[in-house]
Amino acid sequence: MFFYADAADAPWTIIKSDDEKGARLNCMRHFLSTLDHPGKDKKIAHAPDPLIVGHAAHVVHRSENILGTSLHPDPRRGTDA
Repeated sequence: MFFYADAADAPWTIIKSDDEKGARLNCMRHFLSTLDHPGKDKKIAHAPDPLIVGHAAHVVHRSENILGTSLHPDPRRGTDA
């Protein structure tokens, strides 16, 4: 789904949720850091942890991800015919 739906006009953002509290905090940090509003405090609204928050392209194109492997097979391996 990410491969077909992620576009420059409407990019997907992935929040890794192994740690529920950390995922929620980093999700809020992501929104606070990307949205401009009056009185924005840069000390509070800083960028999220890049190991938790990322773009869909980073998830889809990773070879260890099963989705990435199926959509972008490694040509060195040959085909599974």
